[in-house]
Amino acid sequence: MEAFVEQLVARLGPWGVRTDPADLAVYGTDRCRGPWEVAPLVVALPDCVEQVQDIVRLCAEHRVAIVPSGGRTGLCGGATATRGELVLSLDRMRRVLWVDATSGLLGCEAGATLESVQTAAAEAGLLYPIDYASKGTAQIGGSIATNAGGVKVLRYGSTRAWVSGLSVVVASGACLELGGALVKDNTGYDLRGLFIGSEGTLGVIVGATLRLTRPPAGAVVALCAVESDANILALFERAQRGLTLQAFEYLEHGCLEHVLVHRQRVGGPFPERSHAYVLIEAESSDAMALPALRERVTELLAQAADAGEIEDAVIATTSQHQRELWALREEISESLHRHHPHKSDICLPIARVPEFLAQWRPLVADSLPGSQALSFGHIGDGNLHLNVVPDASAHSEGLSAAYEEYDRRTYELVAAKGGSISAEHGIGLLKRAYLHLRWGAAELAAMRGIKHALDPDDLFNPGKILS
Repeated sequence: MEAFVEQLVARLGPWGVRTDPADLAVYGTDRCRGPWEVAPLVVALPDCVEQVQDIVRLCAEHRVAIVPSGGRTGLCGGATATRGELVLSLDRMRRVLWVDATSGLLGCEAGATLESVQTAAAEAGLLYPIDYASKGTAQIGGSIATNAGGVKVLRYGSTRAWVSGLSVVVASGACLELGGALVKDNTGYDLRGLFIGSEGTLGVIVGATLRLTRPPAGAVVALCAVESDANILALFERAQRGLTLQAFEYLEHGCLEHVLVHRQRVGGPFPERSHAYVLIEAESSDAMALPALRERVTELLAQAADAGEIEDAVIATTSQHQRELWALREEISESLHRHHPHKSDICLPIARVPEFLAQWRPLVADSLPGSQALSFGHIGDGNLHLNVVPDASAHSEGLSAAYEEYDRRTYELVAAKGGSISAEHGIGLLKRAYLHLRWGAAELAAMRGIKHALDPDDLFNPGKILS
């Protein structure tokens, strides 16, 4: 491969190629540390579309596979190189190119961070509504490739709903221009949609045209304490009837405890411990109507308390107070990180969330004795994040097999409830063995057919999604 790397340096320059073992270790994987080896050949950092095309053609010529790499914030091994692949990083293609306030569109390179896109939209008085905790690092290309969701899917939907156009380099080295600034375009197959959620297995997303919207005039944020999973759904039904919800988030008490330790705080938002907590964000379309919205939220929560749906509640009084309440939800993953939890990201029909949790918690106790079962997530769209914190005395040698058995049982339970084994993180390496629990033989054959048609030599992200 020396000749290959030399040609790569000739085309990208020395700053565009990394071979140092430390760089390979950083760029070669995402946040998911599975049982697989991290073994990239080289890292390429193009600074324009033409260089991406050169890389793809060169890799095809030398039969070197490509792992597209964004902010590497993924949690399923989708950006991990295990077979001596070239890691194609978009770190040098970070520009927000333009914002058109009239049409409500924004153009950017794929390496632009979610936060930079949000900032550019806000400067034009608009909103890019996809939002999640890793927005400062996560890149738009990766967000599109995984069809990321986040905390406001209930109000705005997933990334797919906000992609107007894509620029994608495919296996031939051609750059496809799919969609763009048109509001209506009914001409043939929706090729753009194929690449959204494809996890880099069909091509490299190099640019995007994103839809923007008008931001709400204001919001009211409340945190509620609930004594049962069933009461969470009762509260959700009540809130949906009376409010325009931006978010309806859930965390059980164990998650709150970890966040408080992480933040070095003594005492939570309520004097008494509850089974779980719900964070509600309701929006107002008119800044002048915010006091009325606050009154409506107060009245709704009083009714919920009278009905026995909540035990206590607090309504944020300032923007800082809102951020503090949101931090109790958004800092869960970071607070758990030091305990090396085993994570699952699933989606269920909303009505079946309580019965699933009632069966999942004993399943954890049976599969992984001594572990702590913790769940949180976006109840408003049925997306749960399941975390298992291992017993501190457990031996790592035996955990791998135990986790494998736990995963099988958990995903079979998800399937039995009519759910999906991945809500927003994707499949990657982590879940490919369980894809049959979501799709049948005919659907999997169709996916393989699409993969072969667009990438016949398995150039892009081999081994991800499909076995």
